[in-house]
Amino acid sequence: MSAARNTHPKRCDGHSVGVIITDPVLGVLIGDISDGRGASGVGGHVEDDFDGFDQAAHGEVNEETGLTVTSLNPLFPEPKWRANPCKRGDGPFGLGHKWQLYRATVADVKALRLDRKSFRNLRWVSEAQLQELAERTLRYARGEITRGEWEERPGLTFSWVLWFVLAGMIEMPEAELQEIEDAMLNDTSNRP
Repeated sequence: MSAARNTHPKRCDGHSVGVIITDPVLGVLIGDISDGRGASGVGGHVEDDFDGFDQAAHGEVNEETGLTVTSLNPLFPEPKWRANPCKRGDGPFGLGHKWQLYRATVADVKALRLDRKSFRNLRWVSEAQLQELAERTLRYARGEITRGEWEERPGLTFSWVLWFVLAGMIEMPEAELQEIEDAMLNDTSNRP
């Protein structure tokens, strides 16, 4: 591959993984995404460097956190379509991705390291703290928190609120979840 091709941004492949890393003592691992969208679990596109969803989940966890997955449990029997925007632009299926979401455990949490291209910080939180972050996201979606206040202390990314709800880790009434989903679709701050 020529050096010129490496300088072009990658295109969306329309396939994504999300990995919720849990530890029985430490809680749930999240990080504030480097581009300022908020906090999330580990995630990424599948076909960039991997041959499938499971391989992508293992690879993204290692790349973004330095950790090694010891157990990986999919939350969906088959990848689930979601019409969520991509900062790379629309992929081969238009707006959205085929997602597989996993719950995972990892070996040697002391090996945790930050990939600055992915996250500004990584931290372990409780499910109660996840709930607080989701409620902050709802306030941001409603315009009750300014962009500056969000950047100083973000909540969850719009897209990850639904993932934590589907994982049974937080609760959000359907109408409020829809407000967040609508805000996600209308947010143009991180699109090409």
